[in-house]
Amino acid sequence: MTTMTTRGVKAGQTAIRAVLKKDNGGRQEGVLSKVWARSTELMVDRGEGCYVWDVYGNRYLDAAAGIAVLNTGHSHPKVVQALKDQAEKLVHSQINNYHNEPLYEFTRRVGTHLPEGLNHVYFDNTGTAGIEAAVKLVRQHTKRPNIIVLYGGMHGRSGMASAMTTNHSIRNPLFYPLPSGVYTAPFPSAYRWGISEEEAADRAIEGLKDVLKGSVRPDQVAALVFEPILGEGGFVPASAYYYKKAKEICDQYGILMVMDEIQSGYGRSGRMWAHQHFSGDAVPDVMVSSKGIASGMPLSMVVAKKHVMDSFTPGTHGGTFNGNVMALAAANATLDIFEEEGVVENSHNQGITLKGTLSAIFDQYMPGSDVRGHGLMIGVECVTPEAARYIKKHCLVHSSVIILTPTGTEGNILRIMPPLVISEEEILALSQAIEHAARDWQNGVLLE
Repeated sequence: MTTMTTRGVKAGQTAIRAVLKKDNGGRQEGVLSKVWARSTELMVDRGEGCYVWDVYGNRYLDAAAGIAVLNTGHSHPKVVQALKDQAEKLVHSQINNYHNEPLYEFTRRVGTHLPEGLNHVYFDNTGTAGIEAAVKLVRQHTKRPNIIVLYGGMHGRSGMASAMTTNHSIRNPLFYPLPSGVYTAPFPSAYRWGISEEEAADRAIEGLKDVLKGSVRPDQVAALVFEPILGEGGFVPASAYYYKKAKEICDQYGILMVMDEIQSGYGRSGRMWAHQHFSGDAVPDVMVSSKGIASGMPLSMVVAKKHVMDSFTPGTHGGTFNGNVMALAAANATLDIFEEEGVVENSHNQGITLKGTLSAIFDQYMPGSDVRGHGLMIGVECVTPEAARYIKKHCLVHSSVIILTPTGTEGNILRIMPPLVISEEEILALSQAIEHAARDWQNGVLLE
């Protein structure tokens, strides 16, 4: 075994200590909570495109994109200018008190990118808030109390969203009791089950039927809520066959289908919406989106068919910062970039290249791994959690490439999700970093 020396891994902690040493005049100082799990210890100073720079001037290729938020890259000039222009006019326009032009402009424009008939919009600030709103909406519309979710789904960290999430770190027993009325059915996981996609879909559909037979009456279920591509669950796409069968069951019992496109939506999958991979005319009853909508500003939206959204009567729901005018200005600029720069098409094309390259790399250096996903939402299920952690760390310390902490039930799945504006040269650099790491793993090169 040979050993490589990691460089600069303590630089972030040094920068933090420098900030905390600043004189506070003897007054009580605030102390930051430790609640956030850290993927890196970098103290970043600025970002541009697909790169960030730390306070020491070191440049890093960001293959995490703020957890799939920065679809247009860091600090796109058009987004920056839109925020500057809006800040000079109006920073907060509380939606109950005033109307404002960016609100109606974005609502009108985003409608042209939504599935046919799914064009009535409610705005919130985060993905988890969007899920909470969607649950209230479907319960109010159907007058039914219960929700079915799929195993592996991640829907948020607030009360109801936590109850709908099967990740054990989020459903910590100390947080119990969580809200009731949530039932879990299987997600079609062909790779995990060692069967074909169609067989996996059939097995998952039978599991859904079992829930409706033995756990909850169909006429008491308001909605089936799932991610078309699992996020925290490991970037596993559901199949068109599963969608078709699940939609048939929902329609049979009057159950609404809610797509959680918080992470997979807005071009991330190589199409505007990930559920469009099922079929060109696939349309859920409700959809929740966030993350990439406003290039880093906090914004989410719940979109629904008219007869469903009309159930949200005035005063039923809302919030102080709903439809924040700054976020909407950024959202309009983001749409400009999407339309002018072919962002979704680039996600599709670069995703094909990256997925093909990664498949070849892992076939050679880590046989038995699974490379999957659509567009620039690519998951790599490594043979062991140790292998996944090794590649993440190796990419950071030897190639200055940022990859998120591995996810999945066993923590062995790498999530590759760079900005959707990534270039061919940057795709090559990312691929070479991962190949270097995978080769060193195979050769037994140790990381300190």
